Amino acid sequence: MGCDVIIDKNTCKGCGICVTMCTKKVLKLSDELGPKGYRYPVLIGECIGCKVCELFCPDFSIIVICSSGGGGIEEAAIDR
Repeated sequence: MGCDVIIDKNTCKGCGICVTMCTKKVLKLSDELGPKGYRYPVLIGECIGCKVCELFCPDFSIIVICSSGGGGIEEAAIDR
């Protein structure tokens, strides 16, 4: 069972805390820049749903959703 990692590229500042804190090391910073000019995390493996990245994100830019059909990454532009 994989989990979906949803990144809000509009609020992510590319600090890399999520990448450092990921227990399975399945996140890395993108080569591309988001709308605000920062690199954002991308999923490079299968997320186990521990939600450490979500808990430590200082900008609340990550949401982890687990279900039986998960296992990918979505990029969201959440209006706030």
